[in-house]
Amino acid sequence: IRTKDQFGYDVHCDIRWSYGIMGIVFKIVTNVKSASAAVERIDKFLSDFRVDLETMSAAEFLEHLVGLSTQKLDMFNSLSEQCDHYWCEIRDGRFEWEAYRDEAICLRSVQKGDLLKAFDKWLNPASHRNVIAIQVIGTGEGDVSIGRPSLESDKVDDYLDAVSSDFHILCKAQTWGRVNSKLF
Repeated sequence: IRTKDQFGYDVHCDIRWSYGIMGIVFKIVTNVKSASAAVERIDKFLSDFRVDLETMSAAEFLEHLVGLSTQKLDMFNSLSEQCDHYWCEIRDGRFEWEAYRDEAICLRSVQKGDLLKAFDKWLNPASHRNVIAIQVIGTGEGDVSIGRPSLESDKVDDYLDAVSSDFHILCKAQTWGRVNSKLF
């Protein structure tokens, strides 16, 4: 996205684990494209990646599985890295001390067809999927400002309060004040 489409200076992909829900994060920082163009380009990337997965040879698919398994079985580089890993398990209430080993073992049974089904279910833009697109639109002019609300500076607090209230109603305040019972 960054090099082919000249989208900006920071394009990043990562996974996250929030309140027991695993997700994938695409982050694009751009000063030349609009936020909606960035979202459209992420969807195009996912559609193109689906085609790449489907046409990937069995040997190449196996290479990727072996590479990922090897990466998961690598030893920690430092005591600090190991400590961070275990604290994340505690914080998330998972307590899966051998998660990387277990994931590497699980990868042995992954088939390309299974991966395509999972991709279609959770990531494919052509299917129904749950998406949160957070767009932070700066003060630039031109295409980069498309989607920025037109507000007077003294009304920003009222606008943010209204948007936050609407969000809390929509999600029924499900995560506010909740304590992870696994920790106690």
